[in-house]
Amino acid sequence: MQRTTAHLPESVTELCLVRMGIQVRRAGGFWQARKLGKAVEFAAREAIEAGVGLLLSERFGFGPGHFGFFQYWQSFEAMETWTRRPPHSEWWRDAVERMRKRGDLGVYHEAYLVPRDRVESIALNCRPVGLAAFGTAGEPVGADTNGRGRLKLGPRTTGQGG
Repeated sequence: MQRTTAHLPESVTELCLVRMGIQVRRAGGFWQARKLGKAVEFAAREAIEAGVGLLLSERFGFGPGHFGFFQYWQSFEAMETWTRRPPHSEWWRDAVERMRKRGDLGVYHEAYLVPRDRVESIALNCRPVGLAAFGTAGEPVGADTNGRGRLKLGPRTTGQGG
């Protein structure tokens, strides 16, 4: 079995994770959701190539009529700067207008800021995904063989009840 750990690039001090989703609320929203998904994929590739701070964008299906993206940004500032200009600002305006007029589409996002010392990763028998796709990959040895060690939390202490 292949085991791989991954660590953030040294240049990243606080990782900004973004989960965004698109929900089809009625049949009419299917084609718009698909178009929006393709536009996000295209722009993510361009953003990665341009070096604006997007490290990786992965598409996920959450169920029928619900899909989205999980993105890794080198900082909140990089993500915020990118979202305030085209093409993102145009998608957002168009999606909000469609939701107001037709109500057949739903869009959301969540953002998480994670200090570099609070990120750990291990993959078993996987192609590089997530952090392993852009970070520094290695083989788990010593403390890196478990999550507590990768996070440098020290040994687990057990307390007595009472």
